[in-house]
Amino acid sequence: MDYRKLGFWQLVILTLLMNFVAQTIHEAGHCVVFEIAGRGPTWGFTGLVQIWDNPPPLHPAQWIATTAPDGTHGWERLTSAPSKTEAILMNAAGPLASLLGVIFGLCLLRLSRNPAAKQIGVVLALIIAIIMSLYYLRGFNRSGGDEYFIAGLLGIPKYTIDIPFGLAFITGLILGVWALGDWTTRLKWLGTILLGSLPAGLFLMFANNLVQSQVNQGNSLFRPFLGFSLPVVVVNALVLIVLWVWWNRANKEREIHE
Repeated sequence: MDYRKLGFWQLVILTLLMNFVAQTIHEAGHCVVFEIAGRGPTWGFTGLVQIWDNPPPLHPAQWIATTAPDGTHGWERLTSAPSKTEAILMNAAGPLASLLGVIFGLCLLRLSRNPAAKQIGVVLALIIAIIMSLYYLRGFNRSGGDEYFIAGLLGIPKYTIDIPFGLAFITGLILGVWALGDWTTRLKWLGTILLGSLPAGLFLMFANNLVQSQVNQGNSLFRPFLGFSLPVVVVNALVLIVLWVWWNRANKEREIHE
């Protein structure tokens, strides 16, 4: 069965699910560094829980004061302050994890004989590659972000980080798009992936703001578990369950058609 013969709504659902997986891969790369270092982070859906250019946290003793390279002051939800090396590694780990996600997705596409695995692989690779390629293409007009902090801590121009990462993700995007075959299929998949990514992106932004607000208020239901705020863990567990159901249904449909 050709893995590219996926129905519109099936592709939309798979895109929604894999957006959460893609974001989690990126954030887990960041989070694991501070977890290993024993810094007690509280991570949200799209980043470390932090406050910038706002009134101080309601309970400042539970936060660590920090300063951005441009002198902006903020607070991060950590139990202790990271070293310079830890901060550099933490910021670099997110983009590196995303790049590994693209490579993993392309390997699934290339090496797996299961159509459902190929579909998961190519959607994962395309979602990450699209998001990160666009992110780096506007790098020269963008302030903030992982590369901004790495460059500031190392004392190097940000573009020396943006360009290699950008080229790597653009290469991954080209490989993923090329594997889809003809341009009709490519445009169908890309259009559907972009459409399915919109509600997932909106949910992640809204949910991350909610996590930050509730952590600031000291809500115990938002305490960290393995570095992530508890609702983040719950949502990702639900995503994995739904993805497992999707996988089983896809394989059953394949068996029927064969």
